Amino acid sequence: MAEFQFRCRATQIQHSCAYEKEMEPVHPSELLSCVVDATKAIEMMQFTGTIASAANAYQVNTDFDTALIARMIEVADWQSALLPALGQLGEIPSIQPDGLLRKDDVTVAIEVEKSNKKTIWFDIIKILMLVQQHAADFGLLLVPRNYAHKHGEWDLFKEARFYRWCLLRFAKVGLDLLSKLAIIGYTQELQVAGNWMRLNSSALTDIKRQARQSFST
Repeated sequence: MAEFQFRCRATQIQHSCAYEKEMEPVHPSELLSCVVDATKAIEMMQFTGTIASAANAYQVNTDFDTALIARMIEVADWQSALLPALGQLGEIPSIQPDGLLRKDDVTVAIEVEKSNKKTIWFDIIKILMLVQQHAADFGLLLVPRNYAHKHGEWDLFKEARFYRWCLLRFAKVGLDLLSKLAIIGYTQELQVAGNWMRLNSSALTDIKRQARQSFST
């Protein structure tokens, strides 16, 4: 049975780490340069949504992470980097980010959370651990503001900024370390009958209906 695929794109790209009335943190200039490159790479970037089968209620996955990394390499002159050899990361030898990119002697860990808002906690901690272990200088966390499910949408961009604030407020993680993390949000759109529309619960239901029909033929 062939996979059901549909075209997606990212719009309304925004870098912000501040939660509600919090002041925006001051990031190092090298990280801000990476944010600019990532924003340009993502703008109107197309990627693929896939429903592989009827399992898990026709679960949708996208290749936003691999598309982003490819674009960063193609249009912004970043290069793929490798983690230090196993055992050289102290207490975290099995950490594996979604991407590790390098440019001008700066290494940036890339984490993309596309659906599970609770996993954002681990995405942030993973970046901070990699920075602390000197496997990366900085980290980028990319999250959609419209993860669609049958009951509505989750704003993962807002969730990520809230979790960062919690680490600052309650876990007392230092500003110096948190300044090395940048959060980028984007809006997901999908192509329907040649037109682009925001991905929401209604659009998701329609896509799953099309997938169900495709699998039954």
